[in-house]
Amino acid sequence: MAGKNLIRREAMNCFFNGSRFASNANNYDLVLSCAKHYWNASLPLVNQPIERELIKEPLRLMLQCLAGTFGKKGAEREKEEKEAKAGAGMPGVPAVPQPAGTNLVPTKPEGLVGAAIVGGPEDDLTLRAALYGVLFQSFADQGAYEDGLKAMDQAVMDMPRTKHRLMIFKHRVIVKAKLGRNVNMDIQKFKGEEEDYVAHMWRKVALCSKEELDQLSCYQHAIESLASSSSDWQKVDYLIEFAEWLYVNEFPLQDAIDQLEWAADILLNMKFESAVVKKEGKGRKAPKKKPSSAKSRTGRKSPAEGRKTPPENKSEQSDSESEINASDYIPVHKEAVIGVLPANAGLTMKDLCDVQQLENLIRTTVLLAQVSGRSSQFYSDYCIMACGYVLRIWETSLAASGPVVKELAKAAAEKPTGSAKGKGKKLDIKDQPKEKPKRKGPPEAIPTSQEDWAIYDVPDEVIEACKHESMKGAGINIKTIQKPTLTFFYLDKLVTQLRELGYSHLTLPVLALMDLISRGVVASRALNALVHFKAMEVCLELNMAWAAEFHERMAGNPSVDEEELAKSHEEIAIWEERQAQVAKEEKRIKDSMVKAANELKGVSDKTMAKLKEGKNIAKENKKEEIQAQHLGKLMGKVLVRDVWTDTAEVLIRQGLFQPARELLNEAHMNAKAFNDKPLLAKILYLFAHLSYSEAQYGQAVNLCHEAQLTHEGDEMFWFDTTMLMINATIADYTNRNRHREARNMLVHALNVFSEVADERPNKTSLTGYIMAKLEAKLGFVQVTITMGHYTDLLRPKVLKSILSACQKYQHCADKLMDLGFKREAAEILKDEAEIFWKLGKVATEHDVKHEYYLKALSILKSAVKISDDVAQDVQTVGPLQEFKSITLPVQRECADLKLTLSELMLDIFEVYSQEQRNRQLTEARKGSVQKLVEDMVRRTPTYTAVQKEWIQTTKIVGDTVFVQLSNSHSLVGAIPRMKARTLYNLGRCLRLLAEHKNPDAPCHWDYEAMHIMKLTSILEGGGEEEEGHEEEEEEMDRTSRQFIKYSSTIQKNKDKLDNGHSFLTQAVECLTQAVNLALSKGYTDIAGSASLELVECYGQFDPFTTSQYLALYQSCQVSLHMESLLLKAQPDPTTSQQAALLHQKTTLLGEDVATNISSGPVIRTISNKLLGDWEAWKRTSITPQHLDILREFPPNFNVIVLQHSPDRNYLYGAILDKPKNIPPPPAASKKEGKQPPVLQPFSKAKVIRMETSAQALDDMVEQFKAHKHNVMQLLLKQEYQRTQQAQRKKMLENLNENMKQDTDQADDEERQQEENELQEQFLELVSCMEAYLKPITQQFDMVFRPPTSTSNQSNPTKEKEGKEKDKDKNKAGSTDDPAQEAIILLADPWLLELPLEALKALHVDSVVSLTRDFSLQFLHHRMQQQQSDEESAAKSKQADKNKPPSRIPGLRDASKKQAKIIPLERSVPQGLVGVDTNNFRYMVDPNSDCSETEEHSPVDIFNQLTSKYSQQFTTRWLGVMGSEHVPSVAEWELYLKEGSSFIFYGMERFMNYISPSKLVALNIPECMIVFLYDLANTSRSFLNQSKADILKSTSILSLEKPVETAMLLSLTGVKTIFTNQWHCTLEENADKLNDTMKDLLERGTTTGQAVRYLFTPYRRPADEIEGEEHNQENTEGQDEQESENKVEDENGEKAEELKAEAAEKIGEESMIRAWYNMVCYGMPNIIVIQV
Repeated sequence: MAGKNLIRREAMNCFFNGSRFASNANNYDLVLSCAKHYWNASLPLVNQPIERELIKEPLRLMLQCLAGTFGKKGAEREKEEKEAKAGAGMPGVPAVPQPAGTNLVPTKPEGLVGAAIVGGPEDDLTLRAALYGVLFQSFADQGAYEDGLKAMDQAVMDMPRTKHRLMIFKHRVIVKAKLGRNVNMDIQKFKGEEEDYVAHMWRKVALCSKEELDQLSCYQHAIESLASSSSDWQKVDYLIEFAEWLYVNEFPLQDAIDQLEWAADILLNMKFESAVVKKEGKGRKAPKKKPSSAKSRTGRKSPAEGRKTPPENKSEQSDSESEINASDYIPVHKEAVIGVLPANAGLTMKDLCDVQQLENLIRTTVLLAQVSGRSSQFYSDYCIMACGYVLRIWETSLAASGPVVKELAKAAAEKPTGSAKGKGKKLDIKDQPKEKPKRKGPPEAIPTSQEDWAIYDVPDEVIEACKHESMKGAGINIKTIQKPTLTFFYLDKLVTQLRELGYSHLTLPVLALMDLISRGVVASRALNALVHFKAMEVCLELNMAWAAEFHERMAGNPSVDEEELAKSHEEIAIWEERQAQVAKEEKRIKDSMVKAANELKGVSDKTMAKLKEGKNIAKENKKEEIQAQHLGKLMGKVLVRDVWTDTAEVLIRQGLFQPARELLNEAHMNAKAFNDKPLLAKILYLFAHLSYSEAQYGQAVNLCHEAQLTHEGDEMFWFDTTMLMINATIADYTNRNRHREARNMLVHALNVFSEVADERPNKTSLTGYIMAKLEAKLGFVQVTITMGHYTDLLRPKVLKSILSACQKYQHCADKLMDLGFKREAAEILKDEAEIFWKLGKVATEHDVKHEYYLKALSILKSAVKISDDVAQDVQTVGPLQEFKSITLPVQRECADLKLTLSELMLDIFEVYSQEQRNRQLTEARKGSVQKLVEDMVRRTPTYTAVQKEWIQTTKIVGDTVFVQLSNSHSLVGAIPRMKARTLYNLGRCLRLLAEHKNPDAPCHWDYEAMHIMKLTSILEGGGEEEEGHEEEEEEMDRTSRQFIKYSSTIQKNKDKLDNGHSFLTQAVECLTQAVNLALSKGYTDIAGSASLELVECYGQFDPFTTSQYLALYQSCQVSLHMESLLLKAQPDPTTSQQAALLHQKTTLLGEDVATNISSGPVIRTISNKLLGDWEAWKRTSITPQHLDILREFPPNFNVIVLQHSPDRNYLYGAILDKPKNIPPPPAASKKEGKQPPVLQPFSKAKVIRMETSAQALDDMVEQFKAHKHNVMQLLLKQEYQRTQQAQRKKMLENLNENMKQDTDQADDEERQQEENELQEQFLELVSCMEAYLKPITQQFDMVFRPPTSTSNQSNPTKEKEGKEKDKDKNKAGSTDDPAQEAIILLADPWLLELPLEALKALHVDSVVSLTRDFSLQFLHHRMQQQQSDEESAAKSKQADKNKPPSRIPGLRDASKKQAKIIPLERSVPQGLVGVDTNNFRYMVDPNSDCSETEEHSPVDIFNQLTSKYSQQFTTRWLGVMGSEHVPSVAEWELYLKEGSSFIFYGMERFMNYISPSKLVALNIPECMIVFLYDLANTSRSFLNQSKADILKSTSILSLEKPVETAMLLSLTGVKTIFTNQWHCTLEENADKLNDTMKDLLERGTTTGQAVRYLFTPYRRPADEIEGEEHNQENTEGQDEQESENKVEDENGEKAEELKAEAAEKIGEESMIRAWYNMVCYGMPNIIVIQV
């Protein structure tokens, strides 16, 4: 290309120089010949503005040469021209330059240029007119309209008075309109032309005028000029454009609607022949007589086509500029006629059979809906009417294509070879052969149902038939859809309107038509993919997943197509290359132009100055030119950058962020290259939306700012960008003042849009919607700020702020209702009702509670009514059977509101039932005399309005709930989540009705108190039961009269009781179905709520089932809590892939009710990815077999569940039971005379519910937090004193020893006193905890105490057995002893903050293991993963071979030491899990915060430990010590991943060294145990910790607490965690480390037993306690055998003493604070072995 252009430019330069030299020679023929050659050479360049800019000056000078040399030759040629006119008509003048590659005049060889005249006089004038046209366009490109006007004036003077001057007059009219001058005189030149050309000129003037009055007048003239029926198509277009202009320029709205209705009337009055008549009359048609008859059907005539030639005298008169027409100046009264009368009053939809007519009707009705606004009562009618026109297009086109398809099939059958070639070519066009749905019926069959439309793909035969000549009027082709991009735009707008109204099912035929246009008319693969992505989104909304999958396959890969990408890059490269060439040529041409201008005569200085300025002339007028295009973006050919942007917008809504980013990047590059500012602004907004979806909130705000500065879009563009900025500001977790900043932005936006609303009354519907949404957002921010800063919501100041926000909500909802935005109004009302709902929950006074509940109920009822009306309106459009297989978004929204209303009414019903039951109990306690007196004294109650409403509401609340739930189930029975919610609410309603109908208070939680004692007395007393029956019968006889008197009352109560039992049975059935459905679909929240309701249903009637459902409820609550922890730990999705997937899933599911995105492939892919790759997400899942997972645990596991209700008004406690096989009674006992009864297996399952209060729990937890804080302060104080004391010792080394002793003694006394105070405080807190949990813990004794009471006296036989057991502990000890029970406490997060292990009920001899965990499901995950690991051992070995070598330094050297290790013969008994001691990893004092004077330095203690057990255990331990270097984050991750256990022994919190986001992203299921010996302080460590905490947010600091740390470690896959609950000293940590490692390594105890010994050190075996004393007393010279015997004897004696002391002091010594600091989370059955 560069070479061709270079040669072309050199030739053009030669032609230009030739014209200059010919001008100097005064040779007109040579100048004209050079001009013709120059024109032919420049034809490929004149279509580009930058090329026109380069040839502007050569053209201007060449025209001067032509004008200067015209002279006598010109007069002769003018005479010849007049003679030619007399002989023949004047041909039309081209309105635009000829297309590139065509020669205007024939060229001669170079040798004959000067020898003969080239062309005739007509060609000369045509050439000059075309040159002036290009010259004018070059001035217009730069906005230099003054210079362009001068050039046109000069052209009028230079050109002869012929028809060629019409083009000059046209340009002069345009430039005068641009400059705001009068054009009436110039427009008179076109009076002799046809009406379509005159109208075209008036419209052109209207587009170029600046003043509104001029534009209005021009549009009126343009429309009035079109009077004949042959110009109806053009008139319709002008009417539509005029209506848009009236609407945009804020003329009365009705005027714009009138123009559109006029256009619709014209279209409806058009008459068309049927396809058969057209076929017959095609050969007989006389085009000369009726040239416009065919044009009226095929489209608008071009301005130069078929123009009549006026008489010569008329042309000469019109050329006179001094002629004055009186009608232009004298006003004449004319009657304004708007619209036409209908030609056929009985016209129906079936009478419309022309596709072009229907397409124009679609555009007109869509524009009518847009102009009238949502507030118009006809808005939905317009949309439905447009949809009807679309269906009529399908009917017409498919019906007419049937015969053509058959004819084409016959022709293809006759030519098999050609057709095969054609098919082969067609397959090459597509990237991949897409799978087509199976066709039902012939190709021209029209779909009959929504399912058929959802997967309708137009057959290729139909597309080919539509292009056939015989289907000009009935086929969908380029002749009937003359503006395909404009039609596509209006169809897309129609789809948007229908979806906003809720008619999503009606968009399927529209999308199918868009698909056909993109394939058959435009032939754009990118546009076709966009249509399929939109259809996929609509199908998901309609819950048609199979159809969405079909469109996903048809759309193909959502990323950028390679061919389109290459074509786009090629266009950019061509553009940039052309600009580079222009830049190179510009300077050279300037110089040559200056030189040429100097050679010409009469060139002024002003012209020279302009030549020097070049392309910078009149740049300031460019903005005015842009403003002249007042009707928005011009639709032309399909621009791939626009399609990419629209596709990216759809993909962002569907959650496909990465393909959307690729598309936006390419579109941004393309738009930036071509300076498409409107598109650039939209792309920046979509980038901002993408950043917001990826939690890059600061970037989103900046991109929105940049988008607003790039282009001044419409109102919705500013609203979208402003709302995105506000949402991003609110979500920015790093900004502490984010809500206040958002409030300021909202106030400013409201002020701006209120001014806009006053200035644009035609857009009242749009601006009102924007202001209502902004005001509602302001109310939300106000409520968020208020509730975030105050806990007591009923304070007058707080309540006033909340109620003012509710008033904003109500005002916005009313405004949206008036404007027609009903769905948005219902959503706002729901938010307002939830605020009053929350106020009702926290209110304590009955009247206030009732008032808030009733207010919330009233608001929700109005929202449900609005949503119900919308849903019913949508369903009335089509037959009801069409809605059986689909679910509309409005139906889901309506069902969601109904479910919310049902939940509120159930809360009201629960409050009412509780109040009624309290009144009943109060009345029951009263005596008969008191009741009689009260009846006599009582006055008739006077109810307030609220009380009356409350009574009326509660009477029918149960029936209303049933109605709402049945309606919601019928609406969305196919949506699993809403079905589960419906079943749950129905079960809850039935349970509440069962309790309410029961004549007595619920007794299922008092079952033990009422019946267990009686059962015990029966079992013990034997014959007392019969005596009791006799006494009862006697009493019945004595009271038989009373029994007869109250028999009716008894019967009523019995009926009520039976009715309640029936309700309870139905409730259990519904709730069980809800639990099963929710667990199978993964709806953890619904499963948890339904499980709690089942717990309330069963109570103590079935303790086994109740305890199982209570454990399920706790598992669900813990799963939800863990999910929130994951999101809180990973606020930035860029930290890991897990964080990105979690955030993406949360964002998409936020709009699930409207979009139904949960049933789409994106959510499914995300869920599978999380479950397959991330251990943390696996731990949050709940297995559907949760009720049976207890069977997989070892038999000695005893699980205790402690869980609060959601409002924390009740505490549930349960002991889970695992049935054990009890052997049958021995045969000997059967031979005896008295056979014992056959006892059922003893069930330990118990469940208790106790009343409590959230305030009491919060107070107790706060007291423990305060105690932990006091401990930390005391330890810091002691550490500071110790440091000072060490420094003082150095200074006073030479002082008297007595002074040192006195000082040390005083410090020790002070420390002891402070420690005693903390000990007393701890005992008080433990006693409070005991009192709080006493109703539950008192049941533990009945389960964990042995069947027969055992005394503390020593038994020699048992002692020997115990000694033998202790000696065999290295062999892992047997767990077959039924008395050795392992207790696992499953508590909620509030109770986990307490030292539950200090409960006295857990201090029983039979309990040898005591651990805690979060839920039964979490414990099962730990156990199950270990089992699966054992099953897949072979696979892991194969994977280990392919695994790269470890990056841990020293691992190879440590492996070589394996031969030096003494083998450990320790087997793993059944029920236990082994952990390899050779794979232990550690981090000791990472930052080296311990001072040199510290006696219990972690590094020293750990070195002593490793050296002590180096022979069998610690030889291959690897890790990092702070004395070596500070470990990096990568080293932390490495040592955590590549090890079977991990030990952290250091200062401060463990999470201070590795961030929560890094920790939860790890997958470390191989790490069995994590030991955290942390929370020790030194002065240096505390200072460093304080500096680090200042930079952390509150949410991150909350994750570094001990319980949360254990949760995060458990999420990563760790089986067991040893951790401290509060701060301690380094000495305490050293003791715990030594004791734990001795139990685990040397003695071979399990993890549960090791931590149990920490709680009760007095229970340690005697050999361990006395072993150290013996080592100190022994001398080196004693014989080894004698010493062992001696130790054994001493141990036997002292064991008895220790046990006796422990029995006496168990009440006091078991409460030592330091014993209960370290706890164990997870598996209690892990032992250390050597592999």
